[in-house]
Amino acid sequence: MSTTAYPHYPARTLLNLDGIHEFAFLGDGVPSLEKIDAAAIRYDDLMPVPGCFDASPRYAGKRGVAAYRITVELADESLLLLRLGALGLRGRILWDNTEIGIDELPYSQVEYKFESGPAGTHRLVLLIDNRLNFQDSPLFSVFYDFYGYGGIYRSLELFTLPQGSRFDRVRVTTVDPAARRVRLEGRMAGGSTPLRLGFDGAEPQPVEPVWHGDRFELELAVPGGQLWTPAAPQLHTVRLESSSDAIVERFGIRTVTAARGQILLNGEPLRLYGYNRHDAHPQFGPAMPPELQIADLQLMRDLGCNFVRGCHYPQSQRFLDLCDQLGMLVWEESLGWGDRLEVQQDPKFRELQKIQTRRMVCNSCNHPSVILWGFMNEGGDNHETGESLMRELAAVIREEDRSRPLTMATMHIKESRCLDAYDVISFNTYPGWYDDPDGAPRPLSRIAEELDLILSKLATPDRIDKPVILSEIGAGAIYGWRDPLNSFWSEGYQADYLDEVCRYFASHPRLNGLALWQFCDGRTYAAPRALGRPRAFNNKGTFDEYRRAKPAAEVVKRHFTSWN
Repeated sequence: MSTTAYPHYPARTLLNLDGIHEFAFLGDGVPSLEKIDAAAIRYDDLMPVPGCFDASPRYAGKRGVAAYRITVELADESLLLLRLGALGLRGRILWDNTEIGIDELPYSQVEYKFESGPAGTHRLVLLIDNRLNFQDSPLFSVFYDFYGYGGIYRSLELFTLPQGSRFDRVRVTTVDPAARRVRLEGRMAGGSTPLRLGFDGAEPQPVEPVWHGDRFELELAVPGGQLWTPAAPQLHTVRLESSSDAIVERFGIRTVTAARGQILLNGEPLRLYGYNRHDAHPQFGPAMPPELQIADLQLMRDLGCNFVRGCHYPQSQRFLDLCDQLGMLVWEESLGWGDRLEVQQDPKFRELQKIQTRRMVCNSCNHPSVILWGFMNEGGDNHETGESLMRELAAVIREEDRSRPLTMATMHIKESRCLDAYDVISFNTYPGWYDDPDGAPRPLSRIAEELDLILSKLATPDRIDKPVILSEIGAGAIYGWRDPLNSFWSEGYQADYLDEVCRYFASHPRLNGLALWQFCDGRTYAAPRALGRPRAFNNKGTFDEYRRAKPAAEVVKRHFTSWN
């Protein structure tokens, strides 16, 4: 079984460049990436890929530019495609000291095409900048409440491309679940050409798609097709071939809609309950190995979760493949966190937001587990500038994909100017944690009071038909701290808090989904602002950063498993 995320390209040679790379840390005093002479760099260390250099002991907490280098041997001169799963926070990619790309999209999978040059030995260099410089890296700001690591977060793969016609992606959309009928849409570099197609390992047979220039589409029933559901996550593959190239896409037959105040999967109402989850670990940062990805999914499934919100950035394609296989429902969103008015006014920020959001949809379009698109967590949708950006991002998603609902986790649910732009209304709130005006040591009554008020504001005629998700709510607890007062930061208060939240959710069907904040503790900003974040971690996880359970995990498990 291939460890490479879908799609697969069986007619192409693949070089997986993961492993140990030569490494050099150039520090904070160097200029921007474009001005660095890569040929003059002296490599004096080693670093794994995927990996985050500032999660390693020698470079922990350091900000600056780092260089990764690997030697590649090629038997022939060819056209190449480099697929970079994700990096952070900004990168410059060079092949034999010639720049082939600048990556300004942290956490996004990107690709670069280039000519290899003559057969023989070549060197690939990636310059990585994790400095919190808004002018260079506007998609990640210094105030973000999760740590901005430096490194190559996800796999690095090099493909040789065929000289003739070649596939880009092939999007598979369910058009009739009862008939197991799907639509395939794709693009062929080089224009129209005869195609063959086969499902689930069958020998590909000639097909006659409709061509629009270099784009094609066709509709077919999947022989022996089975529906994808969380309880029975049946997956199918489709292989398309031309005379020079081939692609294998994996997909599920299912539909997702938002109607009549419900989220519907294959026409059946869904109730979502699970967690917000960061790619985060003290030793790996967001460069999560598959062992940890599977462990996290095992823990969530053991708690009874059917849903995970991938916060607050595009998810690893390998993680989404696992969710497809295990039947875990996913909300995927592009990178953003509480971006302020002056950030949202910046033209480069706005343009990169649209680029990364479009790329997210294109990368993840065939994952049946992804049932919601999102963007701009806690963005300022309560003012004109924020409203215009939210509407622009919603339009970008709908241009690319109308087969799923879209949403945005607002922290301005009472003042939002654009709830009408979202198919699903989602809101973040922390009553009894941030907002108690009386200074009570255990203000648990605030939970029901605030949620009642919010739901009353969502009962208007223009909102009553929209599904509603409580997208963040939670309380912090320091692992192992148990105190007779059971007040703030104690494990007892967190357990009682989440018990109240789960009870409220169970008794209020107007809430279609619940995403607790959060699955596990995660490192955040390491500066004076961390005085509000003990240990410089966001401690609201029901597991700590090493996945050790706090008492709240058993509380959540008791509720979630009773709803299955």
